[in-house]
Amino acid sequence: MKRIFFYAIMLSFIILFCLGFVNKESNNLSTDDSQETISYGINEIPEDLEKVTNLSKRHEDIICAVSKGLVSKDVDNKIVPSLASEITKSKDGIQYEFKIRDDIFWSDGSKITPNDIATFFKELLKEEDEENIQALLNVYGAKEFRDGKVVYETGVAIKGNENSVIIRLNKADDNFLSELTKPQYTLRKYLIMWRNMKNSYSTLIYSGDYKIDSFNKDQVVLKRNENNNKSGIDTIKILNDDSVETSMASYEVKERDIVINPPESELNKLSEQKKLITLPETKGTYLVINSKSNSIPLQGRRDIYNDVCKATESYQNSNNKEFELAEGSFFREDKQDLTKLQARKVISNKEGEWNKPKILTLLCEDTDENRILCRTIEDWFKNNTNITIKYSLVKEEFEDEELKKRYDMILVNNNANSSDKTDFYNNFKKYLTEDQNKLLEKLLSTKNSGDYSNLEENLFDNYDILPLVFYNENIAISDKISDLKLDGNGNINFATIQ
Repeated sequence: MKRIFFYAIMLSFIILFCLGFVNKESNNLSTDDSQETISYGINEIPEDLEKVTNLSKRHEDIICAVSKGLVSKDVDNKIVPSLASEITKSKDGIQYEFKIRDDIFWSDGSKITPNDIATFFKELLKEEDEENIQALLNVYGAKEFRDGKVVYETGVAIKGNENSVIIRLNKADDNFLSELTKPQYTLRKYLIMWRNMKNSYSTLIYSGDYKIDSFNKDQVVLKRNENNNKSGIDTIKILNDDSVETSMASYEVKERDIVINPPESELNKLSEQKKLITLPETKGTYLVINSKSNSIPLQGRRDIYNDVCKATESYQNSNNKEFELAEGSFFREDKQDLTKLQARKVISNKEGEWNKPKILTLLCEDTDENRILCRTIEDWFKNNTNITIKYSLVKEEFEDEELKKRYDMILVNNNANSSDKTDFYNNFKKYLTEDQNKLLEKLLSTKNSGDYSNLEENLFDNYDILPLVFYNENIAISDKISDLKLDGNGNINFATIQ
């Protein structure tokens, strides 16, 4: 009897012991299922996130995930409140009042205050590179503070009161709010500590939808900031991949959920599988035809442009996710102006005689996008004309002005943001003729500097600088994701992932 009793007890222990493992395993599975994790790769994990000067868009994604600005840009390029609930602008365009939301919190649960934002702008003025904070330097007293001539609290027109931040500018700036949407203006506490995120990430607090849970050279792990983000993806893993091809290989074996701009050879397949999101970028490519030496007459420049457009169209017909044809528009938004486009089409169709050369030379910066365009143009001219295209892809040498003079054509990439035409045309300044530069300087010196139509028509009518294509941002997504959006600055908005 004792033996039976002993065996019964032993059997009971064994059963309870095994059930413990079953329950433990069941609980672990339940936890994993309830916490969604999304991963994507970038070509380097940046340890220094204090300044944006040397950061790529994908590096900026980290800043945008863990911090928010007063305002942001949605996917339609519309400026919307973020930390602010409403914005009041004075009639003269000099003063802005940002009413701060009462439901925004740091990742440690403490409330974000107007004083926090005013203090951050003080740090930003001291630490960020000048070219990245031009809008902030237009604030009354900001330059003087940066130069050590005034005290911030009394000399700079950025004030935080009980529920608002008030900013007064030196002069009206129509792009001020647009500038404030950029990553460098998102709220970060103890900005100087962002120089070494590997050592400081765990001691920082964050204003965004996510907080940094771990940070090393191989990956950054973001966890949802439950104070500001109630229903987003729980965990974002940003991993160090050598190239987009490496990311794509990991995607194929379900180890990546997001791949930004996958190789062109993959786009059509991904689109057919409904695993590709295509969004318009502000980036464009323009054809500069070197007319300064008078080696190519007007009719020649016109014919060359028409043929280059035909070449890009032939590529786009079978690869329509890579870019959108400019069709004579300097900005994507201007394609809606059918009257202007029709007038330019009439000009382009003018026929005439000129002595066509046997060889045309083309120079551009060495990028994946430019490689595609050069190859496309070369092949089309070879198959459809008696002209041979010889192109050169260069890196640092692209800044050599003497080198550019030796080429018939140059491909130039520019930020085709129609809300910042001043910056757009300034980027072309080195390619303008003397008369065109005078026209630009006159525009910049007048109050009506937003109207660049005369300069634009001059460039097109003389076939000096001409629009070719506007690029798209292509994003491969896994089965875990049904939707994902970029903001108006081209950064991933992780809070929109579904």
